[in-house]
Amino acid sequence: MTSDTATHLRLAHLLAGDLAFQSPVREAHPLYALHPFAARFPHGLADHFISGLTQPGGTVLDPMCGSGITLLEGWLAGRSVVGVDLDPLARRQSAARTTVLDPHAVRDAGHATIRRAADLYAGIGDPADPLAAVRDGMDAATQQFLDYWFFPETQQELAALILAIRAEPDADLRNLLEVIFSSTIVTKSGGVSRARDLAHTRPHRVADKTPRRPIRVFANLVGRAADAYTAINPDMVGESRIVAGDARVLPLPDDSVNLIVTSPPYANALDYMRAHKFSLAWLGDPIPSLTDLRAQYIGSESAGNRARQYVPAELPAPVQTVVDQLAIKDAPKSRVLRRYFVDMQAAIGEMARVLRPGAAAVIVVGPSVMRGIMIPTHQCLAAIAAAVGLDVVAVAPRNLDRDRRMMPARRGNQAETASGIELRQYTEYVIGAVKL
Repeated sequence: MTSDTATHLRLAHLLAGDLAFQSPVREAHPLYALHPFAARFPHGLADHFISGLTQPGGTVLDPMCGSGITLLEGWLAGRSVVGVDLDPLARRQSAARTTVLDPHAVRDAGHATIRRAADLYAGIGDPADPLAAVRDGMDAATQQFLDYWFFPETQQELAALILAIRAEPDADLRNLLEVIFSSTIVTKSGGVSRARDLAHTRPHRVADKTPRRPIRVFANLVGRAADAYTAINPDMVGESRIVAGDARVLPLPDDSVNLIVTSPPYANALDYMRAHKFSLAWLGDPIPSLTDLRAQYIGSESAGNRARQYVPAELPAPVQTVVDQLAIKDAPKSRVLRRYFVDMQAAIGEMARVLRPGAAAVIVVGPSVMRGIMIPTHQCLAAIAAAVGLDVVAVAPRNLDRDRRMMPARRGNQAETASGIELRQYTEYVIGAVKL
């Protein structure tokens, strides 16, 4: 039996199982909860394919790694994991979730940061005015953004925390402290900004909101993070590499990956940068540069000034038919949809390039609704996978429990106000393919 035939049989078996994972075999690792992230898939789904299709030491890639759940599961299982993402906050989270840190060192670094921040906030130490020092390096647009979304008193505490975090000499600990800092802002509820729904990527400024105190929230989260690292066995984990890169032009050699497990953006994508910029602006990324970066994301409705060197000559016929059907109702939206499929054709082509012969790619995605038309994204991506030379084994449905998945919150009449992202979130699909 050839390696691709064996992988084909194993993948078909795995795809035939219950992929909902509403009652996982084991609880998620505590690092899963290190930072909120909208619409991530369950840890059990990643583990299902990693355990079934790779051996310890094998290389698992997520080319759009997001919060790093695929990487965390592979890393804990002793695989060598590689995560690629354009989003700076996604890379910070993925790195924090796949780094061995001593729990005592985490707690000590956190407590030292809290003490430094408290002193700076009280006017003790240098600089005497932490907020002025932090804002001095910001452009006008970033300062205006912070003034709109954060009260002056909150800004004072956040500035003190940022300066205290910058004083941490260890790069891995400093990255973790930045992730904890971000999770005081990007939260499911509450948080230190004037916004609600940040964790759902739908920020709305609330006039009567009383933000929480940043240093106090940070102190609570440090303790939880330190406890999470006690659940890591350093002798059992694999290697980890997080790369700032584009899934459409992967910085990896040919035939170098044993498995890909990824959940790309949907055709009508969640706008992660809408929420992530709330913390990234404090972490040193100017709002204008984040706006430019957002235009480069797969699924972005803004083409910006993206280099299109990877634009293919044409899309597979079934995919072009879907684009043409949308064009009848909304030509501008059809151009957005075509750009999404062009981007995904480049990304899946790169997946095929870096996979070893006989290795599998698992792509989790679902349909979208655009202008009232159901877009069968899963079928289109399967057609693209076949067009770039992968052998598509199956496209398996996965039922979702909406009450357990963090999706955009809505108020009012659900039937009247539901958007495309909400309408599609009852079933998604798992595309399984093998490189011949």
